[in-house]
Amino acid sequence: MRDAHGGLLLLKHEINESEMLVVENPVTQEEQECRVVFLGEPSDRGQRVGIEFLTPSPHFWGVEFDDSSAVNITH
Repeated sequence: MRDAHGGLLLLKHEINESEMLVVENPVTQEEQECRVVFLGEPSDRGQRVGIEFLTPSPHFWGVEFDDSSAVNITH
């Protein structure tokens, strides 16, 4: 899962919630600073880690996002 504000990664190394990371797109070599916002349960494959970019980056993942993929929540 990914969007202009972050994504969900599978990492082999242990990490802490709220930890700051730098993620690099190996194709474009673009780097984005991000913070860990979600930690899934560890498994033999690794741990799912939700990240949030410190600044939105709609082109980081190399795909285009449109407004129809956004989720609107109203209270």
